[in-house]
Amino acid sequence: MTNSSDGQADSARGGLLAGVAGKVKEVAGAVTGNDSLAAEGRLQQAEADQRKEAATRAAVADARADQAQEQISDAAAKAAAERQEAAAEAASTSAEAQRTAQVQQAEAKAAAEREAAGGRAAAQARASAEVADADADAQAEARRADAEKARVEREHTEALADADSVEAQAASARREADRLAAETAR
Repeated sequence: MTNSSDGQADSARGGLLAGVAGKVKEVAGAVTGNDSLAAEGRLQQAEADQRKEAATRAAVADARADQAQEQISDAAAKAAAERQEAAAEAASTSAEAQRTAQVQQAEAKAAAEREAAGGRAAAQARASAEVADADADAQAEARRADAEKARVEREHTEALADADSVEAQAASARREADRLAAETAR
C-alpha cells in the first residue's frame, strides 16, 4: 500500500507540474500570439487534469479494495467463530440427550426392580412403558439437537455466502483499480 501511495503522490505532483507548465505555455502563446503554443498549453493542462482524476479514482479503488478485504477477514472470522459455537452447542446438546436417556433408563430399570416384588407382569408392563417413554424422550431430544445443528449449519452457510459476496466485491474493486492504474500509466 505504501508503494501505491508513493506512486499516487508522485503522479499527483507530476500532474500538478504538467498543469503549471501547460498554463505557462498557454499564457506565453497568448502573449506572443502563437496560437499553436497556446493550444499545446491547453492540451497539456487537460492531460494533467485527466491524470489527476485517474490518480483520484485509483486511490478510491485502493481504499475500496482494502475495505472489502477487511470485510472478508471479518466475515471469515465470524464464520469460524460460528462454526466453533455450533459444534460446541451440538456436542453439548447431544451429550445432554444421552445423559437424560441414561438417567431415564436407569430410573425405569430401578422402578421395574421395585415392582418385581409386587407383581412381575404389571411391573414389566410399566417398565416397558417407561423404557419406551425414555427412548421416545431420547429420540425427541436427539431430533431437537439435530434441528439445532441444522439451524447453525444454515447460518454458517449464509455467513460463507456473505463472505463470498464480499470477496467478489473486493475482486471487482481490485480489477477496477488495476484498470484505472493501467489507464493512468498510458
